[in-house]
Amino acid sequence: MAKWSSRHSYTEASVRKYAPTSGGVYRLINKSGDKYYVFYVGQSDNLERRLLEHLSRSEPDACIKRHLRDYDCSFRFIEISSSTERDRVEREQIQEYNPDCNG
Repeated sequence: MAKWSSRHSYTEASVRKYAPTSGGVYRLINKSGDKYYVFYVGQSDNLERRLLEHLSRSEPDACIKRHLRDYDCSFRFIEISSSTERDRVEREQIQEYNPDCNG
């Protein structure tokens, strides 16, 4: 299986540079002090598009918007072509990290 990407700054430029247009699972991360916290886990059939949607003004999730506004955020992703496998990995990641915004 593919490996998780490095952590990238969660900006439009960084998403366009690093996120592929293929499918996968992603983690949104904020830094508080010297620790990193996963605040959202999601999946998409086009990682670049979905990550850019979260950064847009039309993002409907108030929790995600608050984290993006209040913290220095980053993202990581893993490419997974199978939607069944994406469902499994997303579920596992949510169980592992219990992200604030996946409630």
